[in-house]
Amino acid sequence: MDKRILVRLCVYPIAYLLWGGLMWYSQVVHPFDLTNFLFYIPLCNKGFYTTLQTLPYPVIEFFRIIYLYGFSLIIVGGIGYYLFIKRDFLKSDMILVDLALGWLFAGIIYTFVVVKSPFQVGVAKDLVDYHYFWIFTKPTYEIPSLHTAYSLLLALHFKDEKPLNYVFFAMAVLIPIATLIMGMHWIVDVITGVIYGYLIYKFPKTLHKKISEALDFLAGHIKPCVFCGKCKEK
Repeated sequence: MDKRILVRLCVYPIAYLLWGGLMWYSQVVHPFDLTNFLFYIPLCNKGFYTTLQTLPYPVIEFFRIIYLYGFSLIIVGGIGYYLFIKRDFLKSDMILVDLALGWLFAGIIYTFVVVKSPFQVGVAKDLVDYHYFWIFTKPTYEIPSLHTAYSLLLALHFKDEKPLNYVFFAMAVLIPIATLIMGMHWIVDVITGVIYGYLIYKFPKTLHKKISEALDFLAGHIKPCVFCGKCKEK
């Protein structure tokens, strides 16, 4: 196997540890709870969620599958596509760094400002059995919705990859809807998630390229110095 792939398989999980570290760090700080302010916003009420959660059983199950598996699939599949199939290492690195930056900035927000999930305040039912996910996330990580942000982010990265772009844009629509139906997010979370995902995608890619070059250097693919801008591939 190409050493560039091996290096990335070793390094990529570190990005997720960034998220885990921020999650547990936020336990130390007592954040400001904005939940009560949401009740003044249209569609942030029990009637809205009752309508969503009384949809026909097949519809509910479809969106439950989308929520539980679709999100992970587009992230792992998106990075894996560029890493293993297209072997576009820069592109896979750019997606990974975008995700890491998204975790970093959102983690800072969640540390100081939280919003309880609709199911936590009795506005909706928990259709996911959320207690199984406690080690990965917390139900107060609401604004922005990273499910929404990352589904849009991946869709934007795949916008020129036909016909896969249709799949990713479809997921960018279905996943946010699933977060609402499952009682996990408020409509405000989804809207801010769309904005957040777009801003992360438009974030300058200078850092991304430097990190990609550093990974190539670790794989022995380019000569030092990585950060001088004069390195050449072997």
